Amino acid sequence: MTIDQAVSFALGESTTAPNRAAQNTSPLTKREFEIARLVADGMSNRAIADKLVISPRTVDGHVERILAKLGVTSRTRIATWVTAHDG
Repeated sequence: MTIDQAVSFALGESTTAPNRAAQNTSPLTKREFEIARLVADGMSNRAIADKLVISPRTVDGHVERILAKLGVTSRTRIATWVTAHDG
């Protein structure tokens, strides 16, 4: 959920929170899911770090944990998983 979507939801302008079902059944944390989406969008770890205003090393750690939790070995497999699980 983007900041704009969260604000709209909090103000009652939107009656549903997008992708909530996908996150509830996900083995990933909300932050990992967010990073997995950005990986699926083709962003590099450095670009993700810049977008989220966190260190590249933090992104590296998240990506490593995402790979481990999903039992995959490539960013392409993360993208495939996100496509299948992102309502």
